[in-house]
Amino acid sequence: MNMICKKQLKQFLKRKFKSKDCFKLKILTFKKDRYLLISYDQERYTIVEEGFEKSKYEFDSSDEAIKAVMKMANIEFKRSYRLHVQ
Repeated sequence: MNMICKKQLKQFLKRKFKSKDCFKLKILTFKKDRYLLISYDQERYTIVEEGFEKSKYEFDSSDEAIKAVMKMANIEFKRSYRLHVQ
């Protein structure tokens, strides 16, 4: 499990989304009590939010998905500066 700074999250996501392979990515707070689960299955991006809000979103383009993840990260990880990435 790697740790990244919250400021590096957007750059990290862009690098991960560039690959056209299927992937699952779990971003957790430092205390590991809240997370965002991002998965890509060659057709769409699915984002599961588990924390203050519990919901599931689906996007067709990577740009929309990155914007949504950043918006959710600002809500879910408001006071976390370090994030765990699985």
